[in-house]
Amino acid sequence: MKTCYIFAGGEFDGFFDQIKKEDYIIGADKGYTYIKKIGLKADEIIGDFDSSKEPDFLNKTKLKPEKDETDLYAAINIAMKKGYKKIIIYGGLGGRISHTIANIKIMEEFKKKGIDIELKNKNQRLFVIDKNFVEKKQIKNTYISIFALSEKIENLNLINLKYELKNFTLKNHMHLGVSNEPIGKEFKIEFDKGIVLVIYENKNTYK
Repeated sequence: MKTCYIFAGGEFDGFFDQIKKEDYIIGADKGYTYIKKIGLKADEIIGDFDSSKEPDFLNKTKLKPEKDETDLYAAINIAMKKGYKKIIIYGGLGGRISHTIANIKIMEEFKKKGIDIELKNKNQRLFVIDKNFVEKKQIKNTYISIFALSEKIENLNLINLKYELKNFTLKNHMHLGVSNEPIGKEFKIEFDKGIVLVIYENKNTYK
């Protein structure tokens, strides 16, 4: 699936994917400087440029500082209008906790519009699911946390994780899903309906 990569202005610790010909790269405000830093070429940039010097760039959208949406949100709208249904965001984690929470809520909003968004850095990967999920890769040295974004997730089954659940109702005020672990097998997250936040964290970071 073709992917849109968006570089936002949060903390940045490197790029861990490979760009394909059909992919698209957007720099959101300060995120443009990260794109230059790692030697990639942006297809488009957008922002009010209040946190970085405004670059001289042909395909640029300048936003007003007083606005009802973040630069990242505006960049995601661009990707969606161009037909991208898979978006990976770098620079969307760390820094101000308010921005990280806002970005999680943005993932939830766009999931309802059929857009899959992932927040990613060296040691973390965050995404949301609205249907059964299977992780076929052999995930090691990773904490896997699961939280309800919907009011409740009914008939939740966690299969082939260290702490399994069967037909459990996970409510959005619960922290029960924190710090689960894979056991070296393909694992599954199954549930009836709703939106679930999934977080992968490198265990070695917290030793």
